[in-house]
Amino acid sequence: MLVQGIIDVFYETDEGIVLLDYKSDKVKSADELACKYKTQIDLYAKALENVSNKKICKKVIYSFYLGREIFL
Repeated sequence: MLVQGIIDVFYETDEGIVLLDYKSDKVKSADELACKYKTQIDLYAKALENVSNKKICKKVIYSFYLGREIFL
């Protein structure tokens, strides 16, 4: 299977790598956005772990529409 995408932001902390993806979708709730993009973020996390040989400690979506972080 081939999946193509671009990780918006990732950075390393003492606990591991934080993966951050920005979204601008107009949604009614954080849950709606999380459900819509969970698979994408999980695939990004797996690819990043494989390339870096480091653990992903947090997966985060930042919703511009909701103005907040959503932790997966």
